[in-house]
Amino acid sequence: MIEELTKGEAPSLMDTDKANELIRAINAITNSEGKNGIQVDQNQDGSLVIFPSKSGPLDRKYKPFEVVQITEDACIINAGTVNGMLPNSLSVGISNSGENYIYLDITADEQGVSSVELKKKSSPPEGIPWEKNGVNNKFEYLIAILNGDELSSQVTCNNLFFKLEVAHEIPKDSVDVGEYPNDIYYTWCNTTDDGY
Repeated sequence: MIEELTKGEAPSLMDTDKANELIRAINAITNSEGKNGIQVDQNQDGSLVIFPSKSGPLDRKYKPFEVVQITEDACIINAGTVNGMLPNSLSVGISNSGENYIYLDITADEQGVSSVELKKKSSPPEGIPWEKNGVNNKFEYLIAILNGDELSSQVTCNNLFFKLEVAHEIPKDSVDVGEYPNDIYYTWCNTTDDGY
C-alpha cells in the first residue's frame, strides 16, 4: 500500500492531487479483484500478475532452485540440476525464527559430481575450499537465505555446472629432480552465470 501525500509537505514538488490520484489507482489495482472476475496478484519479484479468477491462480514460472513456498517448518524449492543431477529432495525443514541458510551439499571426485543434497543450517555454509594437490570431495553452495519463514535473499536461480580448476600454484620449498616445482591448489568452479 502506497501512502498518500500531504499538501505543502516534502517530498512533493508536483501537484499533490494528481499524485494522490495515481497512488489511489495503483492501490486499487493491487487490492481488488477487478471487473468481471479479473484477479490481481503480486509475483515474488514484486510485479503484478493479472489473470481471470475463474481459471484459478496463474501458473507461475519459477527458475531452477528458486524458493517456491515457505511454510512454518519447511522451505520448498523449484527443481534444478547440478551437473545434470537433481538434489535428493526439493524441500528442507527450517526454523521459523532466526536465519536459515538453504544450500546444496555436493559430493564429488575427479570424475565429477556424484550426489547433491538440499540442506539447511543457521550459519552461512562453508563454500568451496581449495584442496592442495588433490580434489575436495565435499563442498557447499548457497541457494537462498531465509529470515525465519520469510525469503531474505534468493542467491541462486540457475541450473549449476561445476568443473575442477586450478585455483592457485605456490612454489615448493624444495624440489626433487623431475618433480613439478609448485603445489597446485584445486577447486570446483561454477561455470554458469545466473546474473545474481
